[in-house]
Amino acid sequence: MTELQINCNGSEEKAKTALGKMRSFGCGNFSVVGPVKGKPGAFGYSTLFCKSYRCNRCRNPKLREVRSAISRVASERKLNKMATLTLDPKRLKKRDRARTDRYLRNCWRKMRVSLGREFGKSLDYVGVLEFTEAGTAHLHLLLGQFIEQAWLSDAWYAVGGGEVVDIRLVDVHRVTAYLSVYLTGEKVKHTLKLLPVRARIFTTSRSIRLWPKKEKRGWWLRREGIETFYNAAANPANVRFEPVEDLKPFDLELLSYFEYPPLQEAIGNRNIIKVLKAAIPVWKAGTS
Repeated sequence: MTELQINCNGSEEKAKTALGKMRSFGCGNFSVVGPVKGKPGAFGYSTLFCKSYRCNRCRNPKLREVRSAISRVASERKLNKMATLTLDPKRLKKRDRARTDRYLRNCWRKMRVSLGREFGKSLDYVGVLEFTEAGTAHLHLLLGQFIEQAWLSDAWYAVGGGEVVDIRLVDVHRVTAYLSVYLTGEKVKHTLKLLPVRARIFTTSRSIRLWPKKEKRGWWLRREGIETFYNAAANPANVRFEPVEDLKPFDLELLSYFEYPPLQEAIGNRNIIKVLKAAIPVWKAGTS
């Protein structure tokens, strides 16, 4: 008798409910399924990773994507000035010391107003939040506008910031290298420990989108692991395995994707005719 069965007092229905709740947790437990663009008759079956910076499995791949996205944006917008804005703990009131990131964000909000008045426009920027070992927040910024260090220092101090302010010209083609210093797994883990769960590490001006808008593909969520569908497929195509962080010590890779015609297990309670009708435009796209 398993522990689950014991805790459920032998009730099969309770065991299923508990198993369902267990299934709702954990990166990679669910799948997404849908028609593959330009491949008539083919459905894609993909593991749904959480893509959270707090996940040991997803953190490093996500950070690589972020570094690449920031590098692309920096090149497009010519963000070749890097500034660091710090806080002086002595200037913080007791209530602000508990959440220096919140105080920093408030200072940066005021600073954006000052920058807009000084230059007559909203400036493009990408910001990365970081904490010192002592737990005080500071902000690294990529900017396109040249700003005198003396003016920046005075303006930052005026809105409640610290005296230590740095700004320098950087090679826009090496932005990823500069950011790698701040966007490493251990530094981000340290930052996340000091942040509330849904607080953001990155910030951008409204004019910048790190991620392009996702196109609707007609895929849907399945509360089943991808292995359920893989085991039901007789001869799956384009099978991919992902070298995820938590399995690397064991020299194992996780099944992340494969293609196969629509399976009943994946369609579930959906109307098969409606599913196929919705898939046809996706299959036709890219085939002409």
